[in-house]
Amino acid sequence: MSEQDTETKQNPEGGEAAEEKEVDHLSDLNELEKIKLELQKEKEKATKELAEGEDEEEDLREVDYLQKLITLSVKFDHHIGMFLMPAYIDCGLKYDHRLAESYTVQITTIQSFLRLLEKVDGVTREEVTKQCILNLRNIIQLVYKNMVKPLYREVDLMKKKPKSESLDNFKKNWNERLDELQKTCDFEYQILDVKGFHIK
Repeated sequence: MSEQDTETKQNPEGGEAAEEKEVDHLSDLNELEKIKLELQKEKEKATKELAEGEDEEEDLREVDYLQKLITLSVKFDHHIGMFLMPAYIDCGLKYDHRLAESYTVQITTIQSFLRLLEKVDGVTREEVTKQCILNLRNIIQLVYKNMVKPLYREVDLMKKKPKSESLDNFKKNWNERLDELQKTCDFEYQILDVKGFHIK
């Protein structure tokens, strides 16, 4: 009788033990696959949550940006009515109410569009926001060309400079708002320049 036969007789369950080990090994592999699948699901879930979080964060940034634009347009409107008009009067110059009103009405219209955009998202908001910035910049250019520049040109020609707090306030606030508008233009366009509308 060979040694192998002897071992088989002495350990008749040896074959079954080997089979059990093989089954255990397969079971371990299955368990590993389950764990891998669960990890993959968790990874996908985390990626999705991260993307949603980024979208939400981006949306909040856009809303904040809109708020700044609205505030900026309100301030420009305020400066034209509260500082520019008294400055004209202090300097003894005629203030064109109809022209000023045509500009402030346009600025108010932009404000209305911007407020509506707070309830909109996606491409529509982005495109309309850009158009609003462009329109605001164009109106400010017209105000500068037709109302601001003529005023300060006349003041420069005066031998006796008028003492006008409104004139000083307008210059200070106008230049500050232009700096803010420039940042807005840089953010959206990179090419729009409003520095040329500064009062020196």
